[in-house]
Amino acid sequence: MCTTDDEYCQHLIKAFAHILPDLIIQGDAEEPFYEAPTASTRAVLYFRSNYPRSLLHEMSHYCLAGDRRRGLDDFGFWYAPCGRSAEEQERFEVVEARPQGLEKVLCEIVGLKFSPSLDDFSGRPASASFLQALEQAYQEMQVSPPHTANKVLSGLKSYWKAKGNG
Repeated sequence: MCTTDDEYCQHLIKAFAHILPDLIIQGDAEEPFYEAPTASTRAVLYFRSNYPRSLLHEMSHYCLAGDRRRGLDDFGFWYAPCGRSAEEQERFEVVEARPQGLEKVLCEIVGLKFSPSLDDFSGRPASASFLQALEQAYQEMQVSPPHTANKVLSGLKSYWKAKGNG
């Protein structure tokens, strides 16, 4: 059983290295970032500090990005930092519900508590539509995840169980 963030991250990085050998996973980043592969380098997925939830969240984006987006730095996504307008926050919630639905399933596999992330410190609560979309995505990921998500979910379940963590 993992007891520290460092232990979780070490186990998750090992598991994902077995499942996705062409992807380098790097922690201790100030900000999450995906560096697309080039002709001479593999893709690198950077996650925040040593936070396992950050790793699982970024892995969720990787799994759902698709081949075309995995060829673009940061999957070609826009990002507006905290201080978003209500309209910007709504757009953020629309694109974040599905990855967070997958993240919730990943958290369950490894025994981490999941809570929705709004990436917003304005004090605004999560919208009902965001929470509903997240729950729908969670259900989808349990029943019929896309190919890469399915590969990661299946591989992580097997790895976690074999290591005695699940």
